[in-house]
Order: sequence, then structure tokens, then C-alpha cells
Amino acid sequence: MFSGWYAVSLDEKGRVAVPASFRHALAKSDAGPLYLTPFSHDGKPHLEVFPSAEFARLAEQIQSLEDSEQAELLKQEIIGRSVAVELDGQGRIVLPQWLREESGLLNGRVVVEGQISRFDIWDESRYQARRAEPERVKQALKLIKR
Repeated sequence: MFSGWYAVSLDEKGRVAVPASFRHALAKSDAGPLYLTPFSHDGKPHLEVFPSAEFARLAEQIQSLEDSEQAELLKQEIIGRSVAVELDGQGRIVLPQWLREESGLLNGRVVVEGQISRFDIWDESRYQARRAEPERVKQALKLIKR
């Protein structure tokens, strides 16, 4: 499981260190590449990073949709625009330039945030702006029983 958030550097070659706890979770799962996919929620672009098995489950869900037009759209936007990467010897992944540009990851500081079965990579300032929306969180918290 991926949880927590970590502020890390994005170097000039586009490398980001994957937090140690995330690498540990990845080591417990199947070996294979990580899949990077650009997303935008509420006009806030970022990258979503899926372990191989989770990305395969997502692809299977898309493939099995009854609405073939929606399935094709999702295949184009999620599967077709994804990039498979491997961790290097220092536990980093390389973000291709076009993904960095599209996801707004250009300033050298990013936040890696756990999302249970995947993790996201955000521009640090965009992440902080998103965190400054407490009303949305209050509304969402009403949906879970604690």
C-alpha cells in the first residue's frame, strides 16, 4: 500500500527518487515496470504512477467496459499515453520530458503522494494549492464511517 507524501527533487535529467517505503511496497508486489500516466483533476495536472499489476487491472477494467466508445476513449487517454519505466539502481524513475511538461513538473521540487494502490507526482506548489481546499475534504469525510 502507498501512503504518505514526500517532497523530493526532480533533477535536470528528469529523475525522481521513489520514497523508500514505496520501493518496499513495490518489492513485495510483482516485479515489472511502473506505468506513468498524465492526469488532470479540476484543471490540476499531475502524474499517476501504477505498479505493473495495478495497471494491468486498470487496463482490464477499461477493456471490459460495455460502452465501446468510452472504452476507446479511455484506452487512448490512459493506456495510449502511458509510459513504462523501471527503477534505477538508486531507486529513481526518469520522467520523460513530454510528461514533465504536460504534468507541470518543471520547477525541480515535486511531491510524491501515496494513493493506496498507486502514487501520484505533483508539482510542489500545485500540491500545496490543492491542500488549501479544506471544504472539499470536509465534504468527502462525510462519506466514510469512522
